[in-house]
Amino acid sequence: MVQLTALSVSLLSAPLTRSGNRSMHVMTAPSEMLALVRPLSQEERLAAREAARAAIVTMSGAKPDRATFDVPQLSRYPRSIMRLITALCILLLFAAFTPSAIRLYHIGSTTFGSAISHLPSMEVVGIATILLAETGQIVFSLALAVLPSTRAVKILLYGSMGIATAIALIGNIQVALPGDWNNPFGWLEAVAPPLLVLTTAYVLKSQMLDTIEQRHAHERAYLQALAEWKQAAANPENHPRWPQFYANSLRDGLRTANKARRTLNLNELTTADWRALVWREFHTETWYEQPELPGKGGEIAPASVHENHVVLEALPLGA
Repeated sequence: MVQLTALSVSLLSAPLTRSGNRSMHVMTAPSEMLALVRPLSQEERLAAREAARAAIVTMSGAKPDRATFDVPQLSRYPRSIMRLITALCILLLFAAFTPSAIRLYHIGSTTFGSAISHLPSMEVVGIATILLAETGQIVFSLALAVLPSTRAVKILLYGSMGIATAIALIGNIQVALPGDWNNPFGWLEAVAPPLLVLTTAYVLKSQMLDTIEQRHAHERAYLQALAEWKQAAANPENHPRWPQFYANSLRDGLRTANKARRTLNLNELTTADWRALVWREFHTETWYEQPELPGKGGEIAPASVHENHVVLEALPLGA
């Protein structure tokens, strides 16, 4: 009785036609409406797949450009000031290195020549003494900033830096103050160059490592973006959002395939309905399974062809 009353109310509320009769709007159940939606053909599904692949490649954008990642970071001071400091440090390093290197070359070659009086060997040892003292200070200072800061590494590098500094100081003092140990300026002129080389190298090291760190960060960001772009362009179906893109393409294909059907209003489909339809398209291509013939519990024999018809023959078990 309640159902009849509801039906009567719906009929009374229906709009009147030109003839004065009320039109009856038949509501289709969701399951019946989904059954009216025509599935896609194999060609249409392939077209939807290709459209999804193209959409992912388009979303990935153009190939990353290396120049777009070379964005300088904002510094506390203008770049011109930083460049001026770097130029002055290089000038100071050259000024401190020159007298120290000359004295180290002399003390190294003469000390070696007192034991082996071979001129070419003395020249080589003089140059090696410069490298051991001055270059050693710079190398170990850079290594402290780059290598892992473990206790053993710090002891090793600080000890090596101390040895290189000791070679530079003792060599300069021994050459600069022969018989004039009471000259204050002589002491200062002998000790200052090796220490200024070490200090200037530390300043240059800090600026150089900061620049290298920024460029390396930009390089890593570029390589990561390039790898992601190559992965998306080479195989879009491995993209994390591939199922969503493919589902969107299938939905668009279903809309196009059923657009001309007047008995179906696709606008009434809910999100759950579209999920069911897309799920149906996902599994349309996996409907086939190996058939089993009823009878004597036989196995399926290879198919034979008779007049363009495929015939499955049942063979008894154990035959």
